[in-house]
This record gives sequence, C-alpha cells and structure tokens, in this order.
Amino acid sequence: MTLSRMLIPFFAKMATSPKTRNLKRGWFEVKRRLLPSLNTVIFYHRVNDPYSLLLLQALPRFLEDFKVNLQIRFVLDLTEDANPHQDLQARYALEDAKRLAKLHDLVFPEDAELPTDEDALKATAILLKHQTRPKLLHLVTEVTGALWGCSTTTFQSAAKRYGSLKEAEARNLLAQSGAELLARGHYNSAMLYYGGEWYWGLDRLAHLADRLNKPGIRRATGDIADYQRQYRHVLQSYNTLRPRPKQVKTLDFYFSFRSPYSYLAADRVFKLADLYKIPVIPKPVMPMVNRGIALPKAKRKYILKDAKREAEKHNMPFGKISDPLGDGINNAMALFEFAQQKGLDKEYVVSVMSGIWSEGLDMTRKSHMKKIVERAELDWAEAEAFLGGDNWRKLAERNRDELGKLGLWGVPAFKYGRLTLWGQDRLWALEKEVLAGTKNGN
Repeated sequence: MTLSRMLIPFFAKMATSPKTRNLKRGWFEVKRRLLPSLNTVIFYHRVNDPYSLLLLQALPRFLEDFKVNLQIRFVLDLTEDANPHQDLQARYALEDAKRLAKLHDLVFPEDAELPTDEDALKATAILLKHQTRPKLLHLVTEVTGALWGCSTTTFQSAAKRYGSLKEAEARNLLAQSGAELLARGHYNSAMLYYGGEWYWGLDRLAHLADRLNKPGIRRATGDIADYQRQYRHVLQSYNTLRPRPKQVKTLDFYFSFRSPYSYLAADRVFKLADLYKIPVIPKPVMPMVNRGIALPKAKRKYILKDAKREAEKHNMPFGKISDPLGDGINNAMALFEFAQQKGLDKEYVVSVMSGIWSEGLDMTRKSHMKKIVERAELDWAEAEAFLGGDNWRKLAERNRDELGKLGLWGVPAFKYGRLTLWGQDRLWALEKEVLAGTKNGN
C-alpha cells in the first residue's frame, strides 16, 4: 500500500469536515456583513427542467421567510460529460416531479410532456430579453408555467406579449451563463448558489434554509420545519407504530459500493423493509467509471459535499473515505457473492459501505476486509476463498441490464411493484407506496 493511499481517508475527512465548512461559512459571513450585495441567492434556471419549474413555485415563500436577494441566470444546454444520460433523466423527471409536487403542495401537470427544443429556446429568449426587469421572478414563473401548460396564459400569448431576443443573441448570453455555472463549480440546472455552496432544487432547499435560519436573515414567518418534509417522513417511521400493509411486494435495491448515495440509502432502506416486513433483494452494479463514464472533478467534489450534508440529516457518519475503485471493488463484489450464499448479504452491504464511506477501511487490505466480513457475522476463512473469483461479474452485468430496462441509469435505485425510484432521497416515496396497501395509508 502506498503512503498516498493510506493518507486519502484523512484528506477526505478534512475536506468533508463540518469544521472546514463552518470556517468557510464564517469567513463568508464576515464578507457579507461588509458587502450586503453578497447576501444573494443565485438561481440557475432551465425552462425545460421539471425541477426548475417546481423550485420556481417554492421561491416566493422562501423569499418571504429569509432576507436574501435573488438573482436568476438562464441555462439551457448542459455539458455532456457531467450529464451523460440526459434523455433518461428527462423522462424520469416527468414522473418524479409529480411526486415532488404532491409532497410539497405544488403544481405539476399530470399529463406533462417535455417542451420541444424550439419552444425551450424561445421561452429562454423571452426571459433573457427582460432579465433586468424588477419583478423578474414573476415573469419567469409566468413564462415557464405557460411553456409547461400550467399557467393562466398560453405560451403563444406570452411570446406575443413579451417578445424575445434573436436566437444568436440568446445563445451568446446562454453561453455566458453556462460558463459562469461551470466556473463556480457546477454542471446542472435548478441549482441555487449561496456563499460558495450549491443547493439542488426542492430536495436541497432544506439545507439552505438551515444555513439561513439565524437572526438578521430569518423572518418570523411560516414554519422552518416545513422545509424538512422529505426528512421527517421516513425518520418518523423508524420510531413510530405504523399500519402494516396487507400485501407487500419484493423490493429490488440497485446499488454500487463506490456510490456515496448508495451508502446513505443502504442501512435506511433495509430498516424500512424490516419495519414493513418487505423482502428486499440487494443488487450490486459496477461503478459508472467501469462502464466508461468518468465523473468530472467538479461533480465528484459536489457529490462528496452534498453526501456529507445528507448524512448529517440522517445522523450517519461520513467522510473518512477509502476509494475502492479497482481491486477494492472486485473484492467487495466477490465477497458479496459469499455473503449472499450465506443469507447475510444485507448485513455485509451495510458493513462494507460503512467501512468505505465512514471508516476509511481499504478493500484491498486483508485485515480491513476481515474486519468488514466478521462484523457481518461471516466467517473470514470461508470468505477469503472467494477473493479472486469472477462469478460475480455475470450478476453485476444482469443487474445493470435490469436497471437499464427500468429506464434508470444510476444508483441507488429501487423497484417495488410498478414503482421505480432513483436516489437515496426518495425513500419517502417508497414508504408512501408501501402504505398505499393499507386502509390507513396515504
């Protein structure tokens, strides 16, 4: 083992440390008090993004609750390297946005279809023409809603009323805002940027609300807990008597040992399954980089910081990381085969994930693997014989094919009956589907 590999867990822990984050935030607070213009949330809006449409509807209330300024930037074409599955993501987002809208009491059309590229560009050109007007948020909401068919006006009438920039001028301005987005360290739309940190859509608005929940910025309006809906829903379930479903289905759980979001999902989804007596099948897949899809540096950096915030919400340790890419992944997969044969696959998955993402345990060191295996109540002498085997490759390939047939591209992912979900932040939706099988379910 090289010295650099031994030191990586400690560097990762420093990079994701709350102390490091608080120091940066503290310095920003000093600058913000000296320069009030820094007290600004910047929203990167894409008119044909369902998550941008939902966030638009939540922003007026957010601005009532917090004394911050809002600036809006417009983006349209996302970079391919950081967003390699845009078609699949766009189709999934149509269904996912309906779930989010219901959870947050917002509006999203039941029969929504993605706007055409031509209409998306036209809508953006309208907004770019008026981007300096005082009440821009109102206009953005009107035009974007009209584009999606959920406004009091039609898109045609909005286009006629407001006019638009010529295509060349609009594309030039879009290139500038896209370059700004990348320069600040992100790659996606429906993003909020404040004080050097990024917050994605409704799903991460709670983190920004937590940060702004302090004297001088927080107004005495509304309930700050309302921003925590998706966290409250599942967390309460683990400690509360809930109605038992009359019938349950098998839950397929697709994950990768190299995915921090899979780590955040694993223990929680197993607890949820145990609570409702749901049979769950863990289905590991190989990391995206093994499938020829490398993550850009900015995306890796954001994911780690975001995963840390989510881990804190769920009271999970995170940050002392030992990247298992390469032989570490091969070992984890080979030992999974053994654990599955022994009927302790869930225990093994949690043990490995905890070791990789919170303890800095190296899946290429036998002493670390032994610890991981034995605390899952597996015999190390038997398990060691599986190292170097490759029977697991067929299983991983089959799981990846299944994931693709579900219309999904990444992990963690879940299939429960006809419901398919992507992301560790959708366990509340899984629970709602389970409870739909009870008289008292919602």
